[in-house]
Amino acid sequence: MAARVMLRDWQELFVIDEHTVQLGAGDRAVRIIGPAQQTLRRLQEHLSNTATQETEADDDAPSDDHAIRVRARRELAAVLLDGLPRPAALLAGQLTYLHLGMLLLRDDHPVDRDDVAAGYSAAAVGLSRAAAVRRACLRHHPEATVSCSAPALLTSPGGQAQPVQPQTVQAQPVNPQPVQPHPGTPQEPVDIQVIFAQRAVAPARLAAAATRAQLVLPVVRHRTRWEIGPLLSRDRGPCPRCLLLHGAAADPHFEAAQTALAEQGRTREQATDSRLPRDEPQSAAVLASLLAREIQLAVDGEFTPQTASRMIGLSTRTGELTLVPVAPHPECDCRLHATTDT
Repeated sequence: MAARVMLRDWQELFVIDEHTVQLGAGDRAVRIIGPAQQTLRRLQEHLSNTATQETEADDDAPSDDHAIRVRARRELAAVLLDGLPRPAALLAGQLTYLHLGMLLLRDDHPVDRDDVAAGYSAAAVGLSRAAAVRRACLRHHPEATVSCSAPALLTSPGGQAQPVQPQTVQAQPVNPQPVQPHPGTPQEPVDIQVIFAQRAVAPARLAAAATRAQLVLPVVRHRTRWEIGPLLSRDRGPCPRCLLLHGAAADPHFEAAQTALAEQGRTREQATDSRLPRDEPQSAAVLASLLAREIQLAVDGEFTPQTASRMIGLSTRTGELTLVPVAPHPECDCRLHATTDT
């Protein structure tokens, strides 16, 4: 075996003269005396056979184990796309190629002319976005498991279950408490929840999502850019409370401002006279590919997604990418969880 390794490590073979062949160069060079052409031919054949045998022996088993492990993680994974603008619809189509255990879609907004202009099928007008995207996914991948998810319900102050809807709130001290789902309302436990929104995601919505999903990925549309992430985790951080604490350090009214922006974004999205920017189709495709890769990395568990510690900015006009580091807040409990796990 040692001889094989040595021969494989000598990548250079050349003839010195008709009676001498040299392997390698420098201090590790070796010269073989004999008929040069015959020696050269035999060495080349031996090196070729040795490389083939070692590749089969060394690489096949690990490759098989890796493929089985990745396939198992994907088949057990559940991903929820919360909000289905055109980039999310494209993302859903790409995720079906991963053969996930479950792809959940949530968006009751009816497909309208603006959606058709953005790329939705004209035949889907009148359907909810979730139903339209599900139909499109199953048309191309009938074997995929794609379902429409009901709106998340939270407990109101009077104890009644009601849909999550951002509302304007007054600024309060930053000591956020997790929003608890109504105990009688079935909630899908998912591995990753991707939230699409305009202008901002309400902090209460992020907190509610974190009670159901192991990872929460906010994707926010601004006028000229998309903001992706950070990937929020209660176990590893950063988490929704980290974002509140970071934001409150710069603006004491951060929570109220984010909630107001989220409400404005929701109202703007529902407006019937909104116009599609000319660059939207191109940026939607780029954004969907970025998100698909981030989700794949998070599901497979082989490499760390970029959004695990950063927020990615994507310019809708130039395609420029920016990375903004985001770390767990030193006063947040998620840092203790991460320290305990490690």
